[in-house]
Amino acid sequence: MSTKMSSREKIVWETDLRLFSPEMFKGWSLAMVATWVVMMLILGIVFLAQGETDALADMALVFLAVVAGLWVLGFLVMAVLFRGKFRVRYTASETGILMETLDTVAKKSNRLAIVLGALSGKPGLLGAGLIGRSREAEAVEWDGAFRAVQRPERHLIVFKGPWRSLMLVQCLEDNYARVAALVEREMGRHDTAKRIPGKSPLPAYLGRTALVALASFPIFALHEEYDLDVFLPLLMFCFALATVWLIPLFGWVVMGSLGLIAFTLAGRLMEAVPSYFRPGESFTRFAVMGSEDWLLLGLAGLGAAWLIRLSVGALRGRIQSALTADWGNMGAG
Repeated sequence: MSTKMSSREKIVWETDLRLFSPEMFKGWSLAMVATWVVMMLILGIVFLAQGETDALADMALVFLAVVAGLWVLGFLVMAVLFRGKFRVRYTASETGILMETLDTVAKKSNRLAIVLGALSGKPGLLGAGLIGRSREAEAVEWDGAFRAVQRPERHLIVFKGPWRSLMLVQCLEDNYARVAALVEREMGRHDTAKRIPGKSPLPAYLGRTALVALASFPIFALHEEYDLDVFLPLLMFCFALATVWLIPLFGWVVMGSLGLIAFTLAGRLMEAVPSYFRPGESFTRFAVMGSEDWLLLGLAGLGAAWLIRLSVGALRGRIQSALTADWGNMGAG
């Protein structure tokens, strides 16, 4: 996203962003809830496809405990490693507000996550590092679509988009009034808050997430039916979710995974299997497919078609991911 800002009037200051503020607490807690939901969505679709639903409730409790542990660990890291604060620099101008990360611990952590993720082959760790690195400098610009919530008792301004907070601006006691006045003036001059859509986009994102799960289920069931490796459907499913919530380019991974799935499935269907009733003869799985097999294959095909439609729509910009839409609301689109 763009972080270029140029204007005549600028207010520049450095400060510590409190990591134990109500906003940070809420953000971290919601992130952990989302983590648990995604984990259960992945496990749920795999267990349902395999017909092993009995263990799902126990696994839900296990992962709830794991996520709760991560939630506590996150606050311990904030307290011990970051000492409860995060050093940043703000630049407020007639263009917008730029926030730059100055905290060396945060910068080193992002780079370490990128290196370890790349070396260990863990896309989650790599992705977290890349996202953290990209957010070391981010801006809200007055030609975006957001509103400002002022909290003068804490010298804080919160910029909120259609469905979530986009940026926290922690002012100093001696410059809060000046920054708040600049924000009110420029947002009024650019009609920033008036561009916020009337409806929250969150239901649409959740709806697409549900459709991704629904479209993926018969593909997982197909792999269970023909004893294929579950890695490719998992890869497809995770990147389809990432296409909805993060970056449209992940749609290429979804379509590539579907191509490999089709190739491996075709190979399995054309395999020669010896006949138990006619010794010495063999047949292909494709030749003896019944009505239930064709129904499952048809449902998997429909699911794959919808996932391809989602991926193509995201790549062509017809369907915006949540993160891309947020960048646009911040004035970077």
